[in-house]
Amino acid sequence: MLSIASSLKHGLVGLLFSATCLLGLTTHAETVQELRIGVQFGLGYLPVHVADRAGFLTNRMRERGIEPVPVRIVQLAGGPQMNDGLLSGTLEIATGGYTAMMVFCEKTRGAGDKQFLGISALASVPYDLFSVDPELKTLKDIDVQRDKIGVPSIKVSVPAVYLQMAAEQLYGPGRQTTLDVATVSLSQPDGATSLLSGGSTVNGYMFSPPFIQQMAGKPGIRRVWSSNELFGSPATALVSWTTEKFHRENPKLFAAIVAAMKDAMSLISSDPQRAAEIYIAAEHSRLPPDLIIAALADKASLRYTSAPEQSMKIAAFLHRAGALKSPPAQWKDLFFPEIHSESGS
Repeated sequence: MLSIASSLKHGLVGLLFSATCLLGLTTHAETVQELRIGVQFGLGYLPVHVADRAGFLTNRMRERGIEPVPVRIVQLAGGPQMNDGLLSGTLEIATGGYTAMMVFCEKTRGAGDKQFLGISALASVPYDLFSVDPELKTLKDIDVQRDKIGVPSIKVSVPAVYLQMAAEQLYGPGRQTTLDVATVSLSQPDGATSLLSGGSTVNGYMFSPPFIQQMAGKPGIRRVWSSNELFGSPATALVSWTTEKFHRENPKLFAAIVAAMKDAMSLISSDPQRAAEIYIAAEHSRLPPDLIIAALADKASLRYTSAPEQSMKIAAFLHRAGALKSPPAQWKDLFFPEIHSESGS
């Protein structure tokens, strides 16, 4: 009897030890060695910087029983570079234009672990066209042979798509690419430099905050058009996304990221001064803090929401333009389930 009891005792100990080891392996498997997040320039990416620099990502990881990993914010040129990073394993999270993400999600549909889906929206912002050309007063005044209008990426970036939507309104169905010939790929900081120097590289640029605030009222520079004319208010322009593989293998870390982004948006709303300080430090910006704070306080110009806005109107246009073969039936089709309970459009 003692021998049997002893055997049972040792067997139970062995099972407990094995279970503990398995639990440890599971916890380890949920944690990547480093959380690398790709971003571009502009206030629309502020939730990422705040989530990192205010410690929200670290706190939310600990809250879910994950040993915090280093977070590295990587400046990249655009969506294609983001996707290359996700697929090659040099990035865990991508951020960028909502229009581009819609196309990426469709192209990777059915790709298993390589399927892209959204994590959360980041910012709803307008894109305003400013120009140094006194003859350029409306979109109809754009001369595709003469004018050069800067956008982050031609044809596929959010402001480029918004110009296409405006062209469709102006010139009719099938004419959405009328203004594409005038567009030039250029970063927002370089666009600001060009206009402030009289139009050395481009004579117009589609800016988002805080570059809108930087351009407003500058001598010789005028606002020509705003994407708010398309929607009546700011629409989701920037989002974050990742692969099905990352979502499946890191459920606790994924949940921590979603929660940290919401924390960041709350801080931006409640403490714009602190948020402005983080932005200036993160982007090494030389813009005055008061200008950043004013941009953050302007809810008609800039909103941070984790659920997207105006998704279906944008997707319907992309379908008409041939960029999407089959538009999503609802905005939730574009995002992982963690934000499906929120109110979006």
